Amino acid sequence: MSVAATIPEALTRLNIVRTFDAPRALVWKMWTDPAHVAVWWAPEHFTTPVVKMDVRPGGAIHMVMRGPDGSDYPFDGRFIILDEPERLVMRTWVNAADGDVWFEVEQTIRFDEEGDQTIMRFEAVVQQAKADAVGPLSGMEAGWTGSLNKLERHIRTLWEA
Repeated sequence: MSVAATIPEALTRLNIVRTFDAPRALVWKMWTDPAHVAVWWAPEHFTTPVVKMDVRPGGAIHMVMRGPDGSDYPFDGRFIILDEPERLVMRTWVNAADGDVWFEVEQTIRFDEEGDQTIMRFEAVVQQAKADAVGPLSGMEAGWTGSLNKLERHIRTLWEA
């Protein structure tokens, strides 16, 4: 399955750059340690009560995000590349009710150290999507922005402690 023709091209790619006042090794750990991922991964007002990560190339990812209304949003994935501490590539997908992939996104995260700061470059590219996935894909930017805001607060809490 490819990206459905009804998915606007603007919803198929997302780029976000963030600067964290923390060393690259710490920012890397925030992305690869399930205990830390559980703190920040999910949009604002969501939690992530299930985080299972086999952090190695080909390793499985399974998470469940929980919305403020108590609804669960499970997804799965795989780590593709772990080039510590410079680059992390993973693919995550959500299955439709029929068991087929509803949408799949590849995320590439690059970590560049500049002095006492880490520049994180996040890119998400939709690999495949059914036509009715336009709803969640239209929320991808807001969702990742909220998650990264939570990540920034979590890093600040750890680094300034």
